[in-house]
Amino acid sequence: MKGEDKKIRREVLKWLYNGFEENPSAKWDGTALPDDLDQFDETDIEYVVGRMDGELIDTEATTSSPMHTIDLRPQGIEELHRQGFDTVLDDDARYEILTVLYQASRDEPRRPFVSREDLMDSVGFETEKVDQNIWYLKEKRLVERQGGLGGGLFNRVKITEYGSEKYEAYQEDGIEIPSSLGVTSIRQASIGPGESGKAENLFRDFVELADDEVIVIDRYARKPLYDLLGHVPSGVDIQVVTSEHVVNNDYEQRVRKSENNHSDVEVRYLDNSDWDFHDRYVIRDREDGWAWGHSFHDAGDTQHTASELKPVNRDRIIRGFQKAWKKGQVIV
Repeated sequence: MKGEDKKIRREVLKWLYNGFEENPSAKWDGTALPDDLDQFDETDIEYVVGRMDGELIDTEATTSSPMHTIDLRPQGIEELHRQGFDTVLDDDARYEILTVLYQASRDEPRRPFVSREDLMDSVGFETEKVDQNIWYLKEKRLVERQGGLGGGLFNRVKITEYGSEKYEAYQEDGIEIPSSLGVTSIRQASIGPGESGKAENLFRDFVELADDEVIVIDRYARKPLYDLLGHVPSGVDIQVVTSEHVVNNDYEQRVRKSENNHSDVEVRYLDNSDWDFHDRYVIRDREDGWAWGHSFHDAGDTQHTASELKPVNRDRIIRGFQKAWKKGQVIV
């Protein structure tokens, strides 16, 4: 991005952050941007906003305007913070809020929600700071909030399981929230035809970093997939969901032959009528994932694309996997 575009990006983020400080959950009239940022050309502003959409900001277009409404994403706040601007990330308020919510979930696991009043009393912050931090933590999937009547952002709030994991990582290992202030672009790889080695390398480089779990969703999970899973470190659980397309009398035997490569694999299958996934997916520790346009067993034989999953899509796929796993019939 050239220098002038970087300036526009910074000013758009600052403009949005000023609105965020007034109302964290509001969407703003993007058609006002050209007038408020009149030092820049309107066409250039629209171009830069389009480049940021879905990454640092979210926009909604109409036939009359490509940026009819516009709002800030948490990554936009992180980008401003990285550049040295004052943001909600400048102090430890988010950690103090998480401390209260985490302790509440430990003290009363069946009733983990904390009321707005109790949270305000515990942390002692002004309303604006609490709302801003709760919005950020919710967008980062660290907390779940409910309500919002009477002018407040929420009536009660609780820490999520993912939030507890991140809070514990901060307490135990000093891993900050966010752990990285940079914005990571979505990676893609074009594979094939005749590039099975490239496909295996991509799969290996991804799964060998797993600490706890690897999930594979593949409608046609044939034997070569289980050979690829030999790259998963020992002690890491592997869960594979496939379909009745590939399951026959000797399928279990073929999987067990591959268990010499990895003994921690579990496989379940769904009826074809219950299969709701389009692509094939591999997900590591429920924090990173890729979608492949071809089954893993013969990846690289024909042309296809593998794409890193955005967090929102990864979470949707994980929810779908959890439903499929409960419904699936056990093979191994």
